[in-house]
Amino acid sequence: MTSSMSTILLFGGTGGIGESFARAFNKMGKKVIITGRREDRLATVAKEVPGLETYAMDNSDLAALPKHVETILSKWPNIDTVWVNSGIQYQGNFKSLVNFSDEKIINEINTNLTAPVILARHFIPHLISLKREANFLITSSGIAFVPFGMFPVYSPTKAGVHSFLVGLRQTLKDTNVNVIEIVPPYVRTDLDAENRLWHVITPMELDDYTQETLKVLEKPAKEIKEAPAGSSAKSVQAWREAFDPVLAARGASD
Repeated sequence: MTSSMSTILLFGGTGGIGESFARAFNKMGKKVIITGRREDRLATVAKEVPGLETYAMDNSDLAALPKHVETILSKWPNIDTVWVNSGIQYQGNFKSLVNFSDEKIINEINTNLTAPVILARHFIPHLISLKREANFLITSSGIAFVPFGMFPVYSPTKAGVHSFLVGLRQTLKDTNVNVIEIVPPYVRTDLDAENRLWHVITPMELDDYTQETLKVLEKPAKEIKEAPAGSSAKSVQAWREAFDPVLAARGASD
């Protein structure tokens, strides 16, 4: 797949998985543009990675997304790969009102699910217009396939991302656009900075995760649906074994 990636726009590239892949793609000689809310962090990463370009934006500001897409494509019209990696994760439960807030629920759903769907709507026509192989990716999670009760909103937002990408892949199967779901397990990043589970679950090291996923992405893009790594691979395999026959029976194989 990496051979079909020339100019990559990576949402959420100022830390964790996004930053790790931005650095890896840059080393491969790819043109990489990262987005993020923290302008200071964008500047730091750009200084450390020669040739990397940046764009400041907040994915949770849904009304501003179409204008951001318009601006991005005017600056970098050769973008052929869009990877929506940005996301947030809150821990809590619904036993009482103090364990969660309506604001957190709305923000988590908007950032993790609504924003990626809107971005897909605005970027897919551009990718189709290239008339050459192009790629659209969203990062979901292993708990998109097997929910985890400690993250009662994060889990369904990622399940929504998975469902959306299955359907999007079906509708774009006769186009030049590859639709790929990135499926990380629990990785040692700052995503769960306020909810560390390292004492309960051993996270996959970020460098190990990046290298394992890059190996998956070495395959031709048309052969990739989900790109899992670590413990998430079993969950993806189980889902495929259960639902591929159902999708085929409905004539909806992706």
